[in-house]
Order: sequence, then structure tokens, then C-alpha cells
Amino acid sequence: MTDKFPYPLNQHKRFQTEQVHVGNVSIGGDAPVRIQSMCNTATTNVEASVKQTIEIIEAGGELVRYTVRHRKDADGLIAISKRLKAMGYDTPIVADVHFNADLAVMLAGSSIEKVRINPGNFVDKRAKFEESKLDDEAWNIELDRLEKKFVSMIEVCKANDTALRIGTNHGSLSDRIMSRYGNTVKGMVVSTMEFLRICKKTSFENVVVSLKSSNVRVMVEAYRNLVAAMQNEEMYFPLHLGVTEAGDGVSGRVKSAAGIGALLNDGLGDTIRVSLTEDPVAEIPVAATLVNHFTNRSSTAVKVPETHGYNPLVFARRKAQGNLSINPDRPAVIVDLRHVEVIDKRVIEQLGYESTESGWSATRRAADYIFVSTTQVQVDLPDGLKLLYETSVTGKPTEQALPVLTRAEYVQLHKLMRLKEKWVYLRNEELSDEMIEILRTDQHAVIILETTHINGTADQRAFFMQMQAHRLNHPVIVKRNYIEENTELMTIKAAADSALLFIDGFGQGIWLTNPFLPDISFIGKLDFEILQASRARTTTTEFIACPSCGRTQFDIEKVLQEVKAKTGHLYNLKIGVMGCIVNGPGEMADADYGYVGAAPGKVTLYKGKKPERKNISSANAVDELVQLIKDNGDWIAP
Repeated sequence: MTDKFPYPLNQHKRFQTEQVHVGNVSIGGDAPVRIQSMCNTATTNVEASVKQTIEIIEAGGELVRYTVRHRKDADGLIAISKRLKAMGYDTPIVADVHFNADLAVMLAGSSIEKVRINPGNFVDKRAKFEESKLDDEAWNIELDRLEKKFVSMIEVCKANDTALRIGTNHGSLSDRIMSRYGNTVKGMVVSTMEFLRICKKTSFENVVVSLKSSNVRVMVEAYRNLVAAMQNEEMYFPLHLGVTEAGDGVSGRVKSAAGIGALLNDGLGDTIRVSLTEDPVAEIPVAATLVNHFTNRSSTAVKVPETHGYNPLVFARRKAQGNLSINPDRPAVIVDLRHVEVIDKRVIEQLGYESTESGWSATRRAADYIFVSTTQVQVDLPDGLKLLYETSVTGKPTEQALPVLTRAEYVQLHKLMRLKEKWVYLRNEELSDEMIEILRTDQHAVIILETTHINGTADQRAFFMQMQAHRLNHPVIVKRNYIEENTELMTIKAAADSALLFIDGFGQGIWLTNPFLPDISFIGKLDFEILQASRARTTTTEFIACPSCGRTQFDIEKVLQEVKAKTGHLYNLKIGVMGCIVNGPGEMADADYGYVGAAPGKVTLYKGKKPERKNISSANAVDELVQLIKDNGDWIAP
């Protein structure tokens, strides 16, 4: 444990929380990490909701949540619960309530096992993202009003053994919190702690807490800071993890695995929900893979220096020297081509380059380096593509190729190669006093950081902490090797393992290998997706898309694909596709533009937090979105 963080950074050890009971399911304590999802059917449609709930349960979901907007939804949810129990299903049912404290209190007194409320709209006014200030007197009056209403709900929860989730979301903080803290991590933590203090004051412990965001770095920082704040006040409420509006496909899986995995790596998290803009059933295997990846992980400690300057509660990018081929401010992508016998035009295209009359043109997702062995190069390489080669296996393939050395080779040859760029394999345990002294005299080395430790992420992080402790600023490439034969498994595991190191600003490059998945395009895309999710390098449009629920006003999966098809090349933008006007504007507060369902057949388009075109027909809303982007000068020709 460090003096800056409330749990050990040198080993995988589950953060001990109090155990909460949601119906027949326990969360926290020594209970396994629970998996849950949320129905996207209308809650008033009992038949459809029951059918989808059973599908989620049979896929492995241990809790199922539903949106509740009004009394009809509440009645529908109670009917769903009764129908499921009559059919022999005892999976806990969770009501998700926004902007209606009275409805939340009513459901807490029903047969529903758990109610989720949002501190941003439980009592306080909905944030309008306008500048305003509250003096201490006005602040305390609002806080007293909140406590009075919340205590009345706690009393009902106690009387009915109903569990509660305090679910704070980045982008949907209240006007009161925004007036003092803005849309920040601190605001999220302060808002959450207000509610948790009331729970502690009233001895109500059947509480789970979450702080979600579509921004993975914000999400990770928020949970870490909440844990520190809770520990300072001797609170140990279980944590519900999730990345909101993660999207779909590979991007959605990487984004979810990056955020959730970064926290599970450090033992944080008692229940998780993966939010995909797909059928809710598809969320379950992704969540299960994440949970299984960290279950029974060894608590074997790794070597960490006593003083290192790393504070995971505050983001700070590691400063690496910039006198080599690698850009220290733009993490590089390295693709391993040792399995490729011949590098021809087809291979170069798979690496993200396009052939033109004047030569090669790099796309936004073009690999920066390739690693070869005895590979034959039969075409001229693009100017921006650099070649790495194994000195122990082959001669120098081109004049510009950079050598890759083993540790032993480097120790033997470093004096002869002092003024030449070379890449060196190292592991955390190999950063000995001798190696530290060698690196201090050699400013032309790029380190390829490998690990065979069962807690690989902690091991690689410890290496960076050692580098900082000894003030070594060499570029470091995060290299991980996999043997999964399934692309989805590798996608989830690689994101969960590697993203933390980029979320925390450590790595200067990523290098993933898998001998059983030799698809060059897949590996390269996965590298870029991990860097994008961790906010380390943006190479494509970032889509903030909700997973859909009973509030959704249109076929969000279909619309998301339409929006992606027309705007996917706008790498400089973040675009939100949100199902409803209730939560959409807040949840996509980080977006540059937004497409939000306003009513059946109607859409409102946003620029930033401001609605620009209200209640337009959904028939041409995607084209209108493109025009809005053009009108504001943010369009780039495909």
C-alpha cells in the first residue's frame, strides 16, 4: 500500500467491501463478482420484458434492471417480477428511476429487490450546463432538502429489505454540484459521498455504489477517488462497475474491458455491467470473460520501489525522451510480422496504408513499426513505416531497420551501439542496479517491456514505477503475448490487461502478439482501439452510444450503424447516439455532436450541450446531423 492510495499496487488483492443482499444474491465481501444487464424492452410490455429477462438469465445474468419512467412502468415492472417468480425465476429485479424520487420510494416498498437512483436528479434540479453559483446558505438548504427526502426512502428500504444503488453518472450531475465543482471527477465523488454519508448516518448498509462515464479515464479516476474518500470515512460499500454508452462491436468491447478491467486489475469491483448497443444478452459473455479473467488471480506481490511519484488518483502523462524515432506524445503501434514470409502490397495494405499513384498513403490507423525475422521485403515500404529486426536471427534487412536486442545482447553490446537507436527486451525483474546504470549512460534505447508474471499488469506498472523512481525517461513499449484462439476473448483480455498502463499515461507504444490469430488487420485494429479507449491516441470518430432501454425512441442499433457509416472518418470528433431525451444530453456531455431520440419518430440534434435542431423527423435525421457538422466547419471529406 502507498501513502497515496488505499490498497496495494504491487499485487492483485480484492478490495474488501461490506456484503449487500439483493434478494437471494449477495454482492461484495467474499461473494464472487456478479454479472448483470438491463432490458431494452418497454417496461410496460410485460410479455416482451419477461421473455428478454429469461434470455439474460439463461445467458448467465445474475441481476436484471429495467427503466422506470412513470407509474405505468412501475406497475409493469411489478407485473414482470410476479410473472417471473410464478415461472420459477428468482433472479433479483432492479428498478432504474430518474427524476422521480416519489416513484423510487414507492418501488422500494414493493416486491422489487433493488432500486437505482441517480444523485444528479433524485431531488436536485436537472443540470442545464449553465454557469451559476450557490452560496453556503443556499447550498446547505438544498442539502437538507435532499437528506429529508432520501431518509424517507431509506426507511422504506429498511422496512422492506430493499437494496439501493447510488448510481452517479458523469454528465448528469445536478445544477447544485455543477455550480461548485463543474462536470468533474471531484463533482462525481462529492455528489456520491453526500448520499453515502446519509446512509452511514442512518445505519443503512444495503447499498451498492457506481460512478460511471463514457470517458474511460474519467470513469477509472472517479472510482479510485471514491474508494479513497470512502476509506477516509471508514465506508466499504460494494462497487458496481461500468462504462456508460460504450457502443457496439469491437469498440464497445474494448472500451468496456479497458475501464472495467483497469479497476478489476486492482481488486476493485463487486458487480459489473457491460453496456453495449446490442441485444442485452450479448453483454453477458463479455462480462463473464472479464470476471473469469480476474477470478482466482494470484496475490503474489511484485517488486515496487518505496518512492516512485506515481499517484493513481490524478492523471499525469509520463515524460519520455524525444530524440529517437518514436514520438513520445503519440503511442506507437507495433505489428509482429515474424510469421509472414513475404511482405508485399497486400500486407502493407493490411497494415493500414493505401496505394496511390505517388506511392503509399497512411490512413489514421496505419501501423508505425513492423517486426520481422527472416521475412522477405518485396515492395518499397511507406515512408512512415519503420522496420524492426531480430539481430540474433537475421541480418539487417534494410539500411534504416532498427535492431531488437535481448537483455544479454544489450549488456554486451551497449557501449558499441551507444549512439545508435536500439530496442531492448526487458522485464520488471531485470531492471537491476547494473541495468539502471547502463540505461543512465545510454539515451538511445527503446525498452520493450514484457512480462510472464501471473499479474502481468501489476508487474508492468511496477516497472514504470521503478523507471520513475530512478528518473529514467526512455520510451517504453508495452508488449503482451496471447494464445487465445478466439478473437473476442483476445480483444477483451488484451484491453483489460493493457489499457490501464495507457489510462495512467505510462506507455509510449503497444505491441500485441498471438501465434494463433495471425490476422494482421485484427491485431493492428485492436492496438488502435485500446489506445483510443484509454484516451492515449485518437484515430477514429469516438461514438458515445447508449445500450438502449425502455426509454429508447428508435432502433438505436440500426441508427448507430447509419451514423457510423457517414461520420466514421471524423477522427477529430466525439458523436453521441442516445436513445432518449431523459438521460441522453447528460450522458453524452463529453460529445461534440449528438443524435438524441425526442419522441417516436422525432430526433433532437445537439452541438455540444446545446440542442440545435429540435424534434426533426427521424427519416432524415442522420443527413441533418451531417449537415449540422458541416455548418459548424467540423466536416472533413472522406
